[in-house]
Amino acid sequence: MSGEHFTTEYLRKKFNNNFNLCNFAIRIGRDHVLSGEPSSLEIILKMVETQADEANKKI
Repeated sequence: MSGEHFTTEYLRKKFNNNFNLCNFAIRIGRDHVLSGEPSSLEIILKMVETQADEANKKI
């Protein structure tokens, strides 16, 4: 995984504003805790890649 995934600018480009980014992050975190399955930063970043654009459209 390249270093560009670890920057705030990378994540901000996927959302219209910081409020949408925060809501998405809270939802991802809540879903992971409720699932009870082990997670890693790599798994979370892959979720961001696949779900961020769709989540941003809904908000």
